Amino acid sequence: MTGKGQFLSSYMVFCDRLNRHMMFPNWAKNILFLLVYMISGLVLVIIIEGLLSGTELIPLNTIIEQAVVRMRTPLLTTALVTVTRLGNPFILSSTAVLIAVLLVMRGRSYDAALFITALIVAVISLTVLKNTLQITRPGSEIVDVNGWSFPSGHATVATAFFFMLAYSFFSRMKTLGHKTVLILGSILGAALICFSRLYLGAHWTLDILAGVALGLLSVSFTALLFNVFIGDQRSLRNRISL
Repeated sequence: MTGKGQFLSSYMVFCDRLNRHMMFPNWAKNILFLLVYMISGLVLVIIIEGLLSGTELIPLNTIIEQAVVRMRTPLLTTALVTVTRLGNPFILSSTAVLIAVLLVMRGRSYDAALFITALIVAVISLTVLKNTLQITRPGSEIVDVNGWSFPSGHATVATAFFFMLAYSFFSRMKTLGHKTVLILGSILGAALICFSRLYLGAHWTLDILAGVALGLLSVSFTALLFNVFIGDQRSLRNRISL
């Protein structure tokens, strides 16, 4: 075997071993979700407190908006209008339902229930915050927008959707490369949708940041509930998976 062949063989063995070690036990998943829950919750509280008290967080909206306006070009605007339409919360929610149906058909009703519940928690939390805080939008000359601004519905639902997408299929990816593509693709998808809302002037920066935090908070909260109260109870989990 040549030196190049030995290197490739060793690399494949390394990737296979690393891939096997990336199968996390339930307790490790719970710790991860707990950390995400605590950090995202803290970020959300800080943003809300900053908005209500009028601290130095608010000028961040104007600074970022001015920077984004200077980036606008006709080609980029057209592309991000398409992204923001595809990232509409209704479209993502409908896609989540289709994914849940596919999961049920594959005998993964538990994962389907977790996926849908996480999205429902995100939408309910989003609606409550919007109607409670009632913050107006910046006003966009590019896209038609309506409703309250904070937090961003696109950012909240996109973050929850792609987080759940990665979580639901991570363990099903057979190679390290596939796992990496799934994670990076999910991050990229959520980031593009969030940036499109900021770029098009549909939301303030703090709306987007709060939406991301709320999406992470909703998924981690739901996953913890499922893992703690259902995940370790095999009989109950099996009934859900029927």
